Amino acid sequence: MPTLTDGVLFGLGILVLDFLAWRFMDRKSDQVRLAFRALMFGLSTYVLFRSGMYPLRAAPWPDEPLRHLLAQVLEVVWWLQGARLVIILLDRVVLPETWHRERLFQDVLGALVFMAAAVGAIAFVLQLPVKGLLATSGALAVVLGLAIQSTLNDVFSGVVLNATQPFQIGDWVTIGDVEGKVVESNWRATSLLNGQGNIVVIPNSVAARTNIVNANEPSHTHGISIVLPVKPSIRPALVLEALANAAASSGDVLIDPKPLVSVRRATNDAIEYEIVCYVDALSKKIDVRNDLFDLAHRHLLSRGVVLRPLSVPEPAVDGADEKHRLLRNVLIFQTLEDDEISELAAHLTKHEFDAADIIYDAADVSGHELHILAQGVARAIVSKDGSEVELRRLAPGDSIGQSGVLAGVRTAIVVRALTRVTVFRLDKSALTPVLARRPEVVKEMCRLLSEHHATEEMMLASPTHGDQTSGGLLQWIREGVRRFHELTV
Repeated sequence: MPTLTDGVLFGLGILVLDFLAWRFMDRKSDQVRLAFRALMFGLSTYVLFRSGMYPLRAAPWPDEPLRHLLAQVLEVVWWLQGARLVIILLDRVVLPETWHRERLFQDVLGALVFMAAAVGAIAFVLQLPVKGLLATSGALAVVLGLAIQSTLNDVFSGVVLNATQPFQIGDWVTIGDVEGKVVESNWRATSLLNGQGNIVVIPNSVAARTNIVNANEPSHTHGISIVLPVKPSIRPALVLEALANAAASSGDVLIDPKPLVSVRRATNDAIEYEIVCYVDALSKKIDVRNDLFDLAHRHLLSRGVVLRPLSVPEPAVDGADEKHRLLRNVLIFQTLEDDEISELAAHLTKHEFDAADIIYDAADVSGHELHILAQGVARAIVSKDGSEVELRRLAPGDSIGQSGVLAGVRTAIVVRALTRVTVFRLDKSALTPVLARRPEVVKEMCRLLSEHHATEEMMLASPTHGDQTSGGLLQWIREGVRRFHELTV
């Protein structure tokens, strides 16, 4: 029978304390738990060796079955405790930091260490023939390997994936036809969170055999590609220039690497053109991609190229229709009738500018004109601390000077051509007769302009009197319109 002085009871007490610490200590304090378990392992080692229970040889007291059995239990547990500590230390010291979130290598490493500890306990403590055990386990391993062949394929494929690291936890990847964010990579499969908010589990063997696209690498550039089919009778040089201007119209598209516009392929009824460009953040890809389709449509339309079903005949677009369309896109003219738009279109004047020319200077007091971009790309800029700050890019259909032609507002904004540009101008004198005939239109124009002032760069000037609420701003714009056009509203 074990006594209080032979070390068996002390060893069992240490095991109980170790179990209680593992079960009830705060799991957030990993360092404290590790230190306590290391202390318990050290005490267990001291007690075992002090009491004559050496884990490297058979348990003592073979003539006392109970004490012999308890000694065997303590020595076997000593091997398992040591294996657990070795696994933790190897994980903290040997494994790279990037592998700590990957379960596969931790699981494989833990299995190997525990297997070695189990073999050591069987050989030294229980004194069983290891050679026969290994031979039996080898035959058993062959049978199990054939039974779980697909699972082993996933395991070894997972080892390859984690060793080569084509992706990490948190990366946005495309594996085959599945696109999503990597949320877990374990010994059997990789889990992705797709765009619909669902978890997609992809076996590692499948991932290893297919193409993997990591959208997070390289971290500073993320590519965008859009393809547009255009009628083959349109001259390719015209389309390529329009699409190059579309890429240049987006302020989020990187200059380096330079956007690439090319002919992708030609079919019997269309020529496919591709825009390849880059942004500096993954979160911008969707917004910039959507914006590029809109900009491509606007730049192509400015050159008379209509994106449409190729089976439908292309409608003819004359100069009057173009002027009507450009004026209809101007915010303050949305309430005008078609005949009034046509009246204003007759007063539009066409102007050409080369790259770097100043198209519009809001501080110029020589005249008040609305500028509508018909072709090309321009930049709206202001001077700040001796340098130019870009506010936005202007593409075909964009206008500048709405508040100036309506209410005479002046700001420090300058519009400079980025490429060769075609602009239509409308003087405030052409708008005065329309406003005089339609007082109700004046109120609606003022309302639209006041609602839009938060995002319209031309409304940077603040009212000189009245409160800053929407009502005060609306009244200020109405007074400005009355004075500027000498109207009674």
